[in-house]
Amino acid sequence: MNASFSSPQISAEDLAARLDGATPVMAQYLETKASQPDALLFFRMGDFYEVFFDDAVKAAAALGLALTKRGKHQGEDIPMAGVPAHAAEAYIAKLIRAGFRVAVCDQLEDPAEAKKRGSKSVVKRGIVRIVTPGTLTEDSLL
Repeated sequence: MNASFSSPQISAEDLAARLDGATPVMAQYLETKASQPDALLFFRMGDFYEVFFDDAVKAAAALGLALTKRGKHQGEDIPMAGVPAHAAEAYIAKLIRAGFRVAVCDQLEDPAEAKKRGSKSVVKRGIVRIVTPGTLTEDSLL
């Protein structure tokens, strides 16, 4: 499934404005989120899936998670919430039952591979699943 056909994307100008001043990882998050603006983006960061900005506020409220922050973007705190990767399916199921769509963005390479490209290289990530009530096939989510 081509994610770009499943939901409206933001304009290039809006994305450029959002990326202004972003760290490399946050720029990667914002670019990925722009492809699925109507889904909560579970963004893999090591052993956790993290959600940022408005997604974090929504996920924290729906899941009863602590809402924290991860640095600043354009002078504002970045809201953040996260769940352990090993427990993500249960959290995704709860979000789907609450009416959300979830886009799952995984690390597509080992961090050691990224370091081979340079010390400041960002691990490649991409959306590997979009979960909605109508696309559920995993028994654990039904």
